[in-house]
Amino acid sequence: MIRFTRLLCLTACVLLAACSSNDEKKALKPAELVDFDATIALKKVWGAKAGSGQDVRYTRFVPAVDETTAYAADVDGGVFAFDKKTGKRKWRVKTDYLTSGAINVFDGVLAIGTYDARVVALSAQTGETLWSTEVSSEILAPPANNGQVVVVQTIDSRVFALDSKTGELRWSYDHTTPVLTLRGTSTPVMASSQVFVAFDNGQIISLSNSDGAQTWEARVSQPKGRTELERIVDIDGTPLVDGGMIYAATYHGTLAAFARTQGRMIWQQDLSSHQNLSISRGRIFASTEEDSVAAFDAASGAILWKNDQLFLRNIGAPTVIGDYVAVIDENGYMHVLSQQTGEFVYRFKPSGDGFRSPMVSDDNRLLVLSDDGVLSSYEIK
Repeated sequence: MIRFTRLLCLTACVLLAACSSNDEKKALKPAELVDFDATIALKKVWGAKAGSGQDVRYTRFVPAVDETTAYAADVDGGVFAFDKKTGKRKWRVKTDYLTSGAINVFDGVLAIGTYDARVVALSAQTGETLWSTEVSSEILAPPANNGQVVVVQTIDSRVFALDSKTGELRWSYDHTTPVLTLRGTSTPVMASSQVFVAFDNGQIISLSNSDGAQTWEARVSQPKGRTELERIVDIDGTPLVDGGMIYAATYHGTLAAFARTQGRMIWQQDLSSHQNLSISRGRIFASTEEDSVAAFDAASGAILWKNDQLFLRNIGAPTVIGDYVAVIDENGYMHVLSQQTGEFVYRFKPSGDGFRSPMVSDDNRLLVLSDDGVLSSYEIK
């Protein structure tokens, strides 16, 4: 069961197969919401308009937050900064580009990617454009930044590292692209001397931050099946680094854990997901292709619980807030679950229309960006 708005169908036979599978999915009905006794509540702290939001092309803009400020971008090139405690707007600017991958903040620098293959850096203090550099193709995920280089992955499976102060090219890396992929890429993850990049063929590559030399490669899952449609094993969720481990999940594949330094696989579990993962208190949380929410032991991979009560409700990535984990479905309901048991503890509709963007956890608050550009902050009451 595939979200077909995200597929890049490259042959007529694959198109026919996709249509047939889509008809089968339509024959199934999403789960009805179950009643339960709420044991907590989420209170809206503030809400603000962050431009026009996203357009019909598949993107997943992600809010960013630093010590004092929350940031968001819209498809028309707008970038916005808000006081993260009050929601009061600090500044807004309009860049000259249509945004496709946003937003990252680190060391006073904001970074976004554009449809016309540019990486744009702005001052986090004022929104002033610091530099703009052209790469090979459009960027569908936020860049990464460690204060020395800004690293982006483009839709043609290339990786570019740009000087964070000047935008000059430091190094690049080319990877192969499968015949058929989901529309989207993951964000590179930077840690000490490494940058981890996940690709559409189910591989994770570790590269040196300084020169782009490959230090190891690992396969999260192998393509299986007779058709290109069945063999999709994209990693569109950003790899999750925690301590000495790195975790990733593929579509039509597995959830796996690797040793960060050597790339040795520690454990593997069957799972199909194209969403970001979350981690809290030794548990990995994942949203599956069938719209279940599952928790796994981070050390062993043992499944701790699985909530199937959101079947086919098209849920987004799980995000941790306090003792709980939250997901939003395509009808705009946020479902809050206990980290311990997976049981529902609260449900409500956040402000805005449509929620493709992953939520961002900031201490005991949750930042939520809607597809129509409403940025809201919620906390546990």
